[in-house]
Amino acid sequence: RIRPFMTSSRGKRFLVNALIYLGIIAVTVLVVDGVLILTAMFPPTHNYGDPDVGWRPVAATGKMAIGKCMEFSTGEMISFMRNEDGVRVGISRDSIMRDSVSARIAVTGDSHTDLCATNEQLHSGVMVSELKRAGIPAIALSYGAGKYSPLQDYLAFRKVLRPYQPDVLIINLYTGNDFYDLLRVDDRPHFVKTKSGYRISDPVWFLLDDPNTRRKSRVLFAAKSLLDLTGVRRIYFRLSELRALAVEQGGNLRSVIAYVQDIYRAREPTLGYPDALNAQILNQQLFFHHFPTAKEETIARLRALMTLVKRENPGLILVMSALPSYQLTGEQPVDAALTNTLERLPISYEEGKRQETEMYERLRRLSLEQGWIFVDNLKALHGYSGSDRLYNNFDYHLLPPASALIGRAQADALADVLRERTDA
Repeated sequence: RIRPFMTSSRGKRFLVNALIYLGIIAVTVLVVDGVLILTAMFPPTHNYGDPDVGWRPVAATGKMAIGKCMEFSTGEMISFMRNEDGVRVGISRDSIMRDSVSARIAVTGDSHTDLCATNEQLHSGVMVSELKRAGIPAIALSYGAGKYSPLQDYLAFRKVLRPYQPDVLIINLYTGNDFYDLLRVDDRPHFVKTKSGYRISDPVWFLLDDPNTRRKSRVLFAAKSLLDLTGVRRIYFRLSELRALAVEQGGNLRSVIAYVQDIYRAREPTLGYPDALNAQILNQQLFFHHFPTAKEETIARLRALMTLVKRENPGLILVMSALPSYQLTGEQPVDAALTNTLERLPISYEEGKRQETEMYERLRRLSLEQGWIFVDNLKALHGYSGSDRLYNNFDYHLLPPASALIGRAQADALADVLRERTDA
């Protein structure tokens, strides 16, 4: 009869002692943290996002600068110019604003706009060359960033390019993943549904740090760094985001787990960038496969975006330039990396192609409905008869031969409109 009492008493003493030690440790950590903050020792290094666009490809430097990148499929180091605002153009802001003759064409998009190529080899550079050859002086103001959604494309235009008073806005919408990106909330402004439509909501800071919160604690920084290093924080935020998206689209935890498992199976170790097919093509296909109602939601958000752009920019020539993926373009023979990957997944090559074709055609119809010029780059790429690849086989981005075809298609779509405006 005495033993339970003694056991209970020991347990209480152990718990009290443990709490005392934990309290001592906590106070010690807080004191050390306070001393480090006061003495400015070991300051944390944060990676702050941009509250207006999520992130920027480069920071504005206030001067002309040379950018460099490596085309990983060839190992070639490529240099190009950016102006004071980070725009990929070899002309200063003042020179552009003094030019009263050339049409100013703002160009936004994701990494298929901010390609690793010289400015002249970008599709925007080819477009300008073609317009000049047709007697239409023009300047391309290209500002793209990897992983941008179409909403971010427009917000970047609003923040960086609209002060240049452009005549044209081209949004390069990459149909391989941009429809899915419109649904994402991680580190990016995003649409939130309201009773009357949609509103733009602030980013949910995920990999980047909240620019509106300046944290000084070394302890919290160390804890966050440890969670980032182990991947725990990333997994938690990603699953939370996916669960919210799934619920929104009528899915459940089981469908989220199935989708995540397929994303893992879609990694292809034979590629220089194993997640290339995931990032450029398969992520969107798998998401729409597991959550088919999401296709209607992304079209609704795209319609809201195009309506917003038109309302905020009266008189601006609006162009929707659809950039198809490697799979939709249908280069032959199909890379073994893609066919091998698809064998592990619940979608076939033909099913994925049908899905992207459907979204591509819906984008075409939506552009006509909203009064935007639609550039059919798929048709231009299908007309290619050369022997060089259109997409690299490292991360499946457009190569200069594809950019040349796209630039010519964009110039053809704009030439008559710009001539009419000049004559008027």
